[in-house]
Amino acid sequence: MKSSDQIKLFLVEDSFVYSYLLEETLREHGNFKVTSFSSGEACMQMLNNDPDLIILDYNLEEGMNGLEVLKEVHSQKPKTPVIILSSQTDVQVAADLLKEGAFDYIEKKKEGRSMEKLQSSILKALKIQS
Repeated sequence: MKSSDQIKLFLVEDSFVYSYLLEETLREHGNFKVTSFSSGEACMQMLNNDPDLIILDYNLEEGMNGLEVLKEVHSQKPKTPVIILSSQTDVQVAADLLKEGAFDYIEKKKEGRSMEKLQSSILKALKIQS
Protein backbone atom coordinates (compact mmCIF):
# COMPACT_ATOMS: atom_id res chain seq x y z
CA MET A 1 0.00 0.00 0.00
CA LYS A 2 1.53 3.35 -1.05
CA SER A 3 1.40 6.19 1.45
CA SER A 4 -0.67 8.24 -1.01
CA ASP A 5 -3.37 5.56 -1.17
CA GLN A 6 -6.48 6.07 0.89
CA ILE A 7 -6.94 3.50 3.61
CA LYS A 8 -10.26 1.69 3.21
CA LEU A 9 -11.77 1.53 6.66
CA PHE A 10 -15.11 -0.08 7.51
CA LEU A 11 -16.82 1.27 10.61
CA VAL A 12 -19.57 -0.89 12.13
CA GLU A 13 -21.41 1.21 14.71
CA ASP A 14 -25.15 1.37 15.35
CA SER A 15 -25.12 4.78 17.07
CA PHE A 16 -25.53 7.31 14.26
CA VAL A 17 -24.09 10.16 16.33
CA TYR A 18 -21.04 8.21 17.54
CA SER A 19 -20.46 6.86 14.04
CA TYR A 20 -20.59 10.35 12.54
CA LEU A 21 -18.20 11.81 15.14
CA LEU A 22 -15.78 8.92 14.71
CA GLU A 23 -15.85 9.22 10.90
CA GLU A 24 -15.10 12.94 11.07
CA THR A 25 -12.26 12.43 13.55
CA LEU A 26 -10.72 9.66 11.44
CA ARG A 27 -10.86 11.77 8.29
CA GLU A 28 -9.22 14.69 10.11
CA HIS A 29 -6.36 12.53 11.39
CA GLY A 30 -5.58 10.28 8.46
CA ASN A 31 -6.00 9.39 4.83
CA PHE A 32 -9.08 7.23 5.41
CA LYS A 33 -11.96 6.36 3.12
CA VAL A 34 -14.52 5.47 5.77
CA THR A 35 -17.57 3.37 4.94
CA SER A 36 -20.03 3.12 7.82
CA PHE A 37 -22.50 0.37 8.57
CA SER A 38 -25.14 0.23 11.29
CA SER A 39 -25.19 -3.58 11.38
CA GLY A 40 -22.82 -6.49 11.04
CA GLU A 41 -24.93 -7.94 8.26
CA ALA A 42 -24.54 -4.78 6.16
CA CYS A 43 -20.78 -4.90 6.67
CA MET A 44 -20.64 -8.55 5.64
CA GLN A 45 -22.52 -7.80 2.40
CA MET A 46 -19.74 -5.37 1.42
CA LEU A 47 -16.75 -7.40 2.65
CA ASN A 48 -15.69 -8.20 -0.92
CA ASN A 49 -14.68 -4.52 -1.23
CA ASP A 50 -11.60 -5.59 0.76
CA PRO A 51 -11.28 -3.06 3.57
CA ASP A 52 -7.78 -2.48 4.95
CA LEU A 53 -9.19 -2.37 8.47
CA ILE A 54 -12.50 -2.79 10.31
CA ILE A 55 -13.53 -0.94 13.46
CA LEU A 56 -16.35 -2.89 15.05
CA ASP A 57 -18.70 -2.16 17.93
CA TYR A 58 -19.50 -5.19 20.10
CA ASN A 59 -23.04 -4.23 21.16
CA LEU A 60 -25.04 -3.90 17.96
CA GLU A 61 -28.77 -3.27 18.38
CA GLU A 62 -30.02 -5.71 15.75
CA GLY A 63 -28.71 -8.89 14.23
CA MET A 64 -25.19 -10.17 14.79
CA ASN A 65 -23.11 -9.01 17.74
CA GLY A 66 -19.46 -8.04 17.44
CA LEU A 67 -18.15 -11.53 18.20
CA GLU A 68 -20.31 -13.08 15.48
CA VAL A 69 -19.22 -10.43 12.97
CA LEU A 70 -15.56 -10.92 13.93
CA LYS A 71 -15.79 -14.69 13.38
CA GLU A 72 -17.49 -14.21 10.02
CA VAL A 73 -14.95 -11.59 8.87
CA HIS A 74 -12.07 -13.88 9.81
CA SER A 75 -13.62 -16.84 8.03
CA GLN A 76 -13.83 -14.81 4.79
CA LYS A 77 -10.93 -12.34 5.11
CA PRO A 78 -8.54 -13.73 7.74
CA LYS A 79 -5.86 -11.09 7.15
CA THR A 80 -8.16 -8.09 7.68
CA PRO A 81 -7.44 -6.56 11.10
CA VAL A 82 -10.51 -5.92 13.25
CA ILE A 83 -10.38 -3.45 16.13
CA ILE A 84 -13.22 -3.72 18.63
CA LEU A 85 -14.43 -0.40 20.02
CA SER A 86 -17.11 -0.93 22.65
CA SER A 87 -18.72 0.57 25.73
CA GLN A 88 -19.23 -2.83 27.36
CA THR A 89 -16.84 -3.43 30.25
CA ASP A 90 -16.98 -7.21 30.76
CA VAL A 91 -13.35 -8.37 30.84
CA GLN A 92 -14.34 -11.89 29.77
CA VAL A 93 -16.05 -10.58 26.62
CA ALA A 94 -12.94 -8.56 25.78
CA ALA A 95 -10.75 -11.63 26.36
CA ASP A 96 -13.01 -13.78 24.16
CA LEU A 97 -12.85 -11.23 21.34
CA LEU A 98 -9.06 -11.08 21.50
CA LYS A 99 -8.90 -14.89 21.62
CA GLU A 100 -11.03 -14.99 18.46
CA GLY A 101 -8.50 -12.83 16.66
CA ALA A 102 -9.51 -9.21 17.25
CA PHE A 103 -6.41 -7.07 16.69
CA ASP A 104 -7.27 -4.90 19.68
CA TYR A 105 -10.05 -4.14 22.13
CA ILE A 106 -10.66 -0.51 23.07
CA GLU A 107 -13.24 0.61 25.57
CA LYS A 108 -15.25 3.70 24.60
CA LYS A 109 -14.62 6.34 27.22
CA LYS A 110 -16.30 9.68 27.63
CA GLU A 111 -13.12 11.64 28.31
CA GLY A 112 -11.72 11.06 24.81
CA ARG A 113 -8.79 8.79 25.66
CA SER A 114 -10.33 6.02 23.59
CA MET A 115 -9.66 8.07 20.41
CA GLU A 116 -5.94 8.29 21.20
CA LYS A 117 -5.82 4.54 21.83
CA LEU A 118 -7.81 3.88 18.65
CA GLN A 119 -5.46 5.97 16.51
CA SER A 120 -2.44 4.17 17.95
CA SER A 121 -4.04 0.77 17.36
CA ILE A 122 -4.94 1.67 13.76
CA LEU A 123 -1.35 2.65 13.03
CA LYS A 124 -0.04 -0.62 14.53
CA ALA A 125 -2.56 -2.73 12.60
CA LEU A 126 -1.71 -1.05 9.30
CA LYS A 127 2.06 -1.40 9.87
CA ILE A 128 1.70 -5.09 10.60
CA GLN A 129 -0.54 -5.59 7.58
CA SER A 130 1.74 -3.82 5.07
